[in-house]
Amino acid sequence: MLRWAPFPFVRITLSFIAGILLSLVSGKDSGFAAGVLAFFVACYLVAFLLARKYKTANMTDTAGTLGLLCFMAGGFWMAQQHNERNHPQHLLQLAQAPTYYVGVVDDYVVQKPAYQRAVLNVQQVRVNGDWQPATGRVQLSVPHDSEQAYELTYGDVLLVQGAPREVALPANPGQFDYKAYLADRNIYHQQYLQAGQYLKTGAVPGNFILYLSIKWRRQLDHFLRGQVGARREYAISSALILGVTDELDNAIKATYIDTGTMHVLSVSGLHVGLIYGILMLVLMHFNRTPRQRFWAALLAILALWFYAFMTGLSPSVLRSVVMFTMVTLALATRRNTNIYNTLAIAAFVLLFYNPYFLFDVGFQLSFLAVIGIVYLQPRFYRLLEFDNWLLDKVWVLFTVSLAAQLITFPLSLLYFHQFPVYFWLANLVVVPLSTLALYTGLVALALGWVPVAGALLFKLHTGVIWTMNELNIVLTHLPQAVINGIHISAWQTGLLYALLLLFILFFSLKQLRFLAMATGVIALLAAQQVGELWQQKKQRLLTVYNVRGSSGISLVQGQQVLVLAGARVLNDEQNYTYNIRPHLWQLGLAQPELVPLAGDQPLPNSPLVMLPDSNHLLVWQNRRMLLLSHPPGLQPKAPLPLDYLLLQNNVRLKPEELQDYTCRKVILDASSSPWYRQRLHRQLDTLGIAWYDVADSGAFVLSLP
Repeated sequence: MLRWAPFPFVRITLSFIAGILLSLVSGKDSGFAAGVLAFFVACYLVAFLLARKYKTANMTDTAGTLGLLCFMAGGFWMAQQHNERNHPQHLLQLAQAPTYYVGVVDDYVVQKPAYQRAVLNVQQVRVNGDWQPATGRVQLSVPHDSEQAYELTYGDVLLVQGAPREVALPANPGQFDYKAYLADRNIYHQQYLQAGQYLKTGAVPGNFILYLSIKWRRQLDHFLRGQVGARREYAISSALILGVTDELDNAIKATYIDTGTMHVLSVSGLHVGLIYGILMLVLMHFNRTPRQRFWAALLAILALWFYAFMTGLSPSVLRSVVMFTMVTLALATRRNTNIYNTLAIAAFVLLFYNPYFLFDVGFQLSFLAVIGIVYLQPRFYRLLEFDNWLLDKVWVLFTVSLAAQLITFPLSLLYFHQFPVYFWLANLVVVPLSTLALYTGLVALALGWVPVAGALLFKLHTGVIWTMNELNIVLTHLPQAVINGIHISAWQTGLLYALLLLFILFFSLKQLRFLAMATGVIALLAAQQVGELWQQKKQRLLTVYNVRGSSGISLVQGQQVLVLAGARVLNDEQNYTYNIRPHLWQLGLAQPELVPLAGDQPLPNSPLVMLPDSNHLLVWQNRRMLLLSHPPGLQPKAPLPLDYLLLQNNVRLKPEELQDYTCRKVILDASSSPWYRQRLHRQLDTLGIAWYDVADSGAFVLSLP
């Protein structure tokens, strides 16, 4: 039998989360949240007084239910309040675009090779020559062309010329929705600045403690850069110790993702837990009297928050520090509590501070991983017993990795579309090495001023990181190291978690009804999979992708796909991975056949034919598309019937020449420059020719019956 009585804070936090989700479903612009909260609070107070007076089970249950509904309404109201776009002075509410605006940098500045990215909290805008107060957050990209490490810093007041643009929707189907990602952080606008387009007018840090924390982290990062010579090892060291991921290149990140060990590169629960473990080992002897427990807990909490301050008070570290602070307080007071209530309190505090933490991938994965380790790991560990100390420790690491991976498995498939086969082996190797790297790095930072000891510690630290990197690379070359191309929906993710929960309940309570329900969920998942396969066999799509500076076309027939792409796509794995591959995975297509658009020797039975004037004719599924990347040299005697005409690479032609063809629509892809496309827009409109600009409107997708 399930008992909820020992978990009051779990019920409260789940109700609060339900309210946040309800706010998302109902729409972020509703204005009745405060009324809903007031109504349920009033109902609860009445029920509470009646329950105190009559003391019946029904009234007590009613009061308890209304209390949870109050927390649900509170989550709904908090989510509404946190959404800044509802403010009447928000940038989204302006009738006209501003010519200038003033704001304060109020977040971390991200360093990239050629630019820096910062978030500006807008305070004033200039519209029609007049300044007026405004609100909103704008993500700025600022060129980095000076010798100083950072062009901007937290607290800088900027005067910016021009109007920020709303964040664009995904340019291609299946692509990562950066607009929604930024919206969950209350960022709805972007602007890419030139060197003379902004001016620093002062510095007003909104949070002086955060300002000092960021400044100190930069100093520590600069010191690490000087002590750890190799760029790759420095990037890992800075990410591992300080949470600075600016210097991590895509290749090394891909390596850690493919082995399922990316969590060691972002300062989070693992790192805070390792520091907490050392603190508990040192302070475990000071727990005999309440006074000793008080001072031990105080020292542990101060040390944890000192580390958070050292890492710039980043949200991922704050989540973990709040969690371990709650654990420390519970242990120090020796309250009759459990870890689930402690985790629930930590989650509630964080979500009360910012309800949109709920939609952060790191928040979801970190809390789920801790729950999996707390509940599943002891049960896995008891399955086998080893007398050998080393084997026992290896088994502990394996069960911790297995528990965390199992509980986060559905979310990992939803967000990352892949499964690292050797995660268990990688974590057995990488977690101990990353632990050693973290400890040696922290000690090296503390003793870096000692001439000989500091240098030796940094050499040891660098050597450990080099070994960890090389072993990770070796693991990625094992056979079938990664299963990728897995695409599941949010609904299927929920079903997988329901299945996992039902199996846990079955093995814990030994009741067949949970196994029967799990069988029903499996049947539902299987039916969905069969339906998807049926749809995939019938699908026929022609897609022209939005690939900046290049061309990309996919021809999908059933479960076969041909990708026609320019050299910039074929020679740049990241370009293909970001722009085209997500759509193919969404369609259930993992192995496309790639054909270069510039080639003059098409594959046998290829639908692409090269014409004498070096242009191409695509004939596929009774559709004809002429691809013009060179001035047309063939003049048809009569208007050539086409379905579509694709203009590429700033092709030189007179728009009147397009009247030699009869087509449904002229398509402009992103291989042409903005000035060229804007000029063609006007000319095609004048000629009455229908057109579609992929760079402005997103990918062109033609679904054939």
